[in-house]
Amino acid sequence: MNISTHRSELLPWMTEEYEQLISLHANNKLAHAYLFGGQQGLGKQYLASHFAHYLLCSDVSDKQPCGQCRNCELIEAGTHPDLKLIQPENSNEIKIDQIRQTIEFAQQTSQRGGYKIVIIRPAEAMNINSANALLKILEEPSASTLLILVSHQPALLTATIRSRCHNLKFSRPSADKVIPWLESKNIHASPKELLRMANNIPLRALHYADDDALHDRSILHGVLEKLLQSKIDVAEAANACEGYSMEENIEGMMLCTSDIIAHNQAELSKKEFSLHDHDLKTLAHFFQDATKLKALHEFYRSLLAAQKAVKSTSNPNPSLILESLFYSWAAIVSN
Repeated sequence: MNISTHRSELLPWMTEEYEQLISLHANNKLAHAYLFGGQQGLGKQYLASHFAHYLLCSDVSDKQPCGQCRNCELIEAGTHPDLKLIQPENSNEIKIDQIRQTIEFAQQTSQRGGYKIVIIRPAEAMNINSANALLKILEEPSASTLLILVSHQPALLTATIRSRCHNLKFSRPSADKVIPWLESKNIHASPKELLRMANNIPLRALHYADDDALHDRSILHGVLEKLLQSKIDVAEAANACEGYSMEENIEGMMLCTSDIIAHNQAELSKKEFSLHDHDLKTLAHFFQDATKLKALHEFYRSLLAAQKAVKSTSNPNPSLILESLFYSWAAIVSN
C-alpha cells in the first residue's frame, strides 16, 4: 500500500505539531513510535504523511520537502522503498500477516540510506493477534525506524501499545485556521456553513462540499425522522442505508444525536445553542422533554458500543447492528 500524493499536504492547523516534530528530529530526540490520536476528520494522516515526506527528502528547504529530489519523486509516485503504509485490506481489520511484513521491513537496511517509516491507520483496526505482533517492534525498535500509529479511537488500543508510543492528541481547530483553507479548495458552498454543519471537523466540512455527501446525510436524517413517525420499520430503514458503510451510518447518527442533546439541554437550561445542522430541527422536536433526552443519552452510549463492536474481531453482523440501533432510536419516542 502506498501513500497518495495529496495526503502529504501540511494542513494549517497542524503547523504547531509539525514544528514540534521537526524540532525533536533536529535535536536527535525523536521517539521511535508516535500515536496520533483524535477524532476522524482532523487530518492526522496528512500530518503523518507530510512528516514522513520531510524525513525522507534529500534536500529539505525551509522545513519543507523539496518536491524535486529522487526521494520526493519516489514518494509522489507511491513507490518509495522505505515508506510503508499499513491499513485494512478487504476487511475492517489489520491482520497479523501485515504486521509480520512490517516487522520484516523494519529489520531490513534502509534502501535509500535514511529512515524507514511505517504508518498504521487506523491503528485500532488491528486485531488482537496483529496488535500483539506489533509489540515486537515497539519493544525492540530497529535503528532509524519510525512508527506512526494514526488512531481515531486510541482507547480501543491496548494499554501496552499506548504506553510504548509517544502520544500526540489532536482536537478541533479554530475556525479562523480552517475557513481560509476551505476557501482555497474552490468550493461552491459557504465554508463557514460547511464547518458549522460538520461540527468544526475540517475534513468532514470539505466532504460536505460534495453534493453526493449532502445527499447521503439527508437520506440518513430522513430515515431517522420516518422511524420516529412510524412511517417505516427498522428493516426498511436498514435497507435505505445499506449503501453506506456501518462506520458512516454510526458516525452520522452520533453527530446527529450529540447535536440534538446539546441543543435540547440548552433549551431546558434556558441557554443558547445553535444546531450545527439546521436540518435537525425537526428531529430535535421529538426529544424535548427531560425523560426522552435522558433516553437519547443512553442511545448515544449504544452508538459508542456499536462503533466498538464494528471495529472488534468478533465479526459482527452489520445489518443486525443497524436494525438494533434503529429499533432503539424509534423506541425512545414510542415508549
